[in-house]
Amino acid sequence: MNFLLLHGSWHGAWCWHKVTPRLQRAGHCVTAIDLPGRGRSPARLALVNLNRMVAAAKDALVPGAPNIVVAHSRNGVVASALAEAAPERVARTIYLASYMLPVGKRVLDYLPDRDSMMPGNVRVNRIALWDWLDPACYREALYADCSDDDIALARALLAREPVRPALARLRLSDERYGRTPRAYIRLTQDNAVSLALQDRFIAEAGADRVESIDASHSAYFSQPDELTRIILKLSEA
Repeated sequence: MNFLLLHGSWHGAWCWHKVTPRLQRAGHCVTAIDLPGRGRSPARLALVNLNRMVAAAKDALVPGAPNIVVAHSRNGVVASALAEAAPERVARTIYLASYMLPVGKRVLDYLPDRDSMMPGNVRVNRIALWDWLDPACYREALYADCSDDDIALARALLAREPVRPALARLRLSDERYGRTPRAYIRLTQDNAVSLALQDRFIAEAGADRVESIDASHSAYFSQPDELTRIILKLSEA
């Protein structure tokens, strides 16, 4: 199986560094990408919209073969739009504590998430069109159950997030997006995308399979074995 791993807000391909080798050891092809404006995909953030992010993800799909797309956090919208753009190439989408939105909705429609630590701690630059989490909140909001080493890595690599994708309404159809099975992994101790909001996404958008991990927002750091196990389980059907 081919896996495409999409990071969430402020992160990059690096956040999957524990999950990637575990999936590979299970015999799978794995691609983790930096979405535009992050890491090895530099871009002026004011010019990064949802279409540009989807195009980058589409380019990373293995051609002529089924792909499982795993998306974390806010960039679930990229995975949904990708399933609409290339349904013949996406065998399943797995949303990890992610914005799995109904048709016509946008990330902004679900903000602020008052059960999370995001309200009051995210700075938005309305001129340069990026947002940024207060570094004082990193541990509690994103990495509550992660090691000091993991948090140090994240502090060195976190980047500003383009805001335009959060303003885009999802244009999804039953004929394209609707034919791609989708599963959801709940993170029950998440302080960034609250469990209440995760359950709202599941109720409003629907998923054929749902699993849970007792972890904070960054289960790929704190519980990579369990996360990998569940990703493989959800990929079986």
